[in-house]
Amino acid sequence: MKNREFNLILLLLEGYDIHNKNHAEKTSKLGEKIGLKLGLNSSDIKLLKKGALLHDIGKLMIPHDILNKPDKIDNIEKEVISAHPVIGANLLEEAGYEKEVVEIAKFHHEWWDGSGYPNGLKEDEIPFMAQIISVVSAYDVMTSRKIYSQPKNKNETCEELKNFSGIQFSPRIIEVFLDYLDEN
Repeated sequence: MKNREFNLILLLLEGYDIHNKNHAEKTSKLGEKIGLKLGLNSSDIKLLKKGALLHDIGKLMIPHDILNKPDKIDNIEKEVISAHPVIGANLLEEAGYEKEVVEIAKFHHEWWDGSGYPNGLKEDEIPFMAQIISVVSAYDVMTSRKIYSQPKNKNETCEELKNFSGIQFSPRIIEVFLDYLDEN
């Protein structure tokens, strides 16, 4: 990704919501570290970082008052927010991004047990890079302060990740991710 393009995306994210920009940057950096630990080659690492940076780009099309609602969202608002992976994937595909980057945006909310969205993919039907970003994105969301929640500490977050291994997350990715956290 060219620096100019990278900077434009960060400015768009920051202009819409500083939390999205910070989340994108942290997810990209952590995704790179986990990708390296998983043995991805340098070209796949570049795609993973780019996909992580852009995974929530569809949120730019979600009304700000829904996306940052401090109260519990209703079913209609949940449907609107749940559209962001498909919206983001469509934007990225139209802009000519690589298939892997589009897949990360589209499938980072799929669950290992098949109960995620948008397509209800399960296990290894979920593209591998999207499996990685699913875990690192969730970790960042849980450990970051949001309008609607306080951050969890590292131990609480690790317990929650373990509890959702094999349900929401790939057991292999969780194992590697928790090993990484123990080492760092």
